[in-house]
Amino acid sequence: MARRTPSPRTRFTALRGLAIDDERLARCAAWLGLPPGCGQPNDTGNGRKRPGSTLALLDGPQGAEDSAAWLPPVAAWIEPKTDSDAQPLLAAQTERAGAVDLYINLTTETANDLHLAGRVLTALAARHPLPPDRREDLELALHEAISNALVHGNLEVAGMKELSAAELERFSRDLVRQMANPALAQRRLEVAVTLEPSALAVEVADEGGGFQPTRTDCHGASGRGLDLIATVADSVELRDGGRRIRMRFSL
Repeated sequence: MARRTPSPRTRFTALRGLAIDDERLARCAAWLGLPPGCGQPNDTGNGRKRPGSTLALLDGPQGAEDSAAWLPPVAAWIEPKTDSDAQPLLAAQTERAGAVDLYINLTTETANDLHLAGRVLTALAARHPLPPDRREDLELALHEAISNALVHGNLEVAGMKELSAAELERFSRDLVRQMANPALAQRRLEVAVTLEPSALAVEVADEGGGFQPTRTDCHGASGRGLDLIATVADSVELRDGGRRIRMRFSL
C-alpha cells in the first residue's frame, strides 16, 4: 500500500491503547514520540490545553467494539504488527494517517470482526453532520467497498455468479477456508477519509492481487458492485491496479 504521503493535516499528540497491553503501548509510544494516554488533549503545563488528535492502537477487535472508541479526539486506528519491521511500518502508517482526517489500518480478520463500515460512519458523523439520505449513501458505499476489499481483495474469494443454493454454499465455504489462512487473514485493509467544506473523499485499499473490472464483474449476486457504488457517489476511481478505490461525495 506504499504511496506518496501528502502534506500533514492531522497532528497527533497522544496514543490510546484499545485492549493492547501496556508494555507494547509504551514501546509504540517511544517509537513515535507520543505520550500514551486516555485520549484527551495534553496539558501544556501552564493551565492551557494543547489541541491535537489521538492515535488509537489495536490488538484485535477488542476495545474497538464500543462506539466511544470511534469518537473525537481519536482520528486514527492502527493495528501494529509484532514482527521485526513493526517500528518502521507503524511510523509510515502514522505519517499516512497525518495526511488525512480519518485513517484506519487493520488486519483483514479484525476489520471483518468489527463490521468496519459502521465504525467509519460513526467517526464521520461525529465530525460532520450528515443528512439522513447522505448517511445512507455513505453507509452503502462504505459497506460495499470494504466488503470488496476484504472478501474479493485480501481473501481472494470469487463472488457469487448466480443466486443458487450451490453457489451460496461454495461462497460461504471459500470464505471460511480463506479466513482460516493466516497469510490472508493478516493482510491489511486501509481506509482514509479526507474532509472538505462541502465534500469528502474516501479511499479503501487492500493487499490482494488487483482487479481489472469488466461489465460482468460489476454485477452479479455478490460481485464487486462498482455500479452500485457509482449510483451513490459523485465519482469513483480505481487505483493501484484495482487495489484501491477512491470515492467522492458531496455534503
